[in-house]
Amino acid sequence: MSLSLPWEHYEKAEVRREIADYCRNRWVAIHCEKTVEKDVRMMIRYEKGRPLTIGSESEVTLLLNRYREYGPRAFYATTHIYSRLKTRLDLLERSNIVYSSPVWDIDSRDEDWRKVVEKAREIVRLLGKLGVSKSVFIKWSGRGAHVHINPFCFSIDVRRRIEPIDIAYSITSLIANRLEPTDGLVVESRIDIQRVFTSPLSLHRMFDRVAVCLPPEKLEEFDISWTSPEAYVHFPDSWRRFSEGEGDELAERAFASIGPYVAGKKRRRKHKPLDVEILRTIEKLNHDAQGDIASDSRLESYDS
Repeated sequence: MSLSLPWEHYEKAEVRREIADYCRNRWVAIHCEKTVEKDVRMMIRYEKGRPLTIGSESEVTLLLNRYREYGPRAFYATTHIYSRLKTRLDLLERSNIVYSSPVWDIDSRDEDWRKVVEKAREIVRLLGKLGVSKSVFIKWSGRGAHVHINPFCFSIDVRRRIEPIDIAYSITSLIANRLEPTDGLVVESRIDIQRVFTSPLSLHRMFDRVAVCLPPEKLEEFDISWTSPEAYVHFPDSWRRFSEGEGDELAERAFASIGPYVAGKKRRRKHKPLDVEILRTIEKLNHDAQGDIASDSRLESYDS
């Protein structure tokens, strides 16, 4: 791994612009090369006890310089878009989440990226059958890919009836339950308050690969060489495009079938009672925010 690679990569205006545009109004995390306890790499998620945010291209440069001694390596952001991110308590108010993206994390255990592409196709086909096709994009990251639904495809009407985090949770679960198992692949569909995913055009936290985005129609052409830092192939419009209202019917159907996040007793996935979950999250946030630097061993919530 070249120690100069992150700095060369983040000097590119397009890279900083994509990171800033994607991270705006999301809770951000920066994965660093410096290690702490038990050789675990550092993760920065707070600034002076406040949730870390990025609002502009210049702020990307500012954070890179501010934390230079820790070796900033990768930029992450939550699936959730918030109306405000001023204090840790803002992270706990479900009503503060105005949009939330359904995301499927496809991780290759045997390094066969072609299997990942085929699994992404399977998810895209299922979504298409359920009426969502214009608001889907794929992001390659490290050993695998993420299939995202653009959260802006859910109208304000459906978001008034179903909370955004419930939309994301129920849709990811519904689709995951229908996927065929594939040897060498793990598909995660976990949606929670803290989980973060790689920002478009960020470097991977460990591998010298770039998180490139592409529309479903480009999956047939995709090659792992597209993730090369020296010659990456990225489609900036792919993660921005959406058709408002396209996801409404799927949201209603998934919520009726799966139910809300951290509620209900008839789901396959079991959770602690809501009050216990909230207390646990508050304790975790307070623990992490004792310093701006957190060990990623405490986070269990970033993508692979």
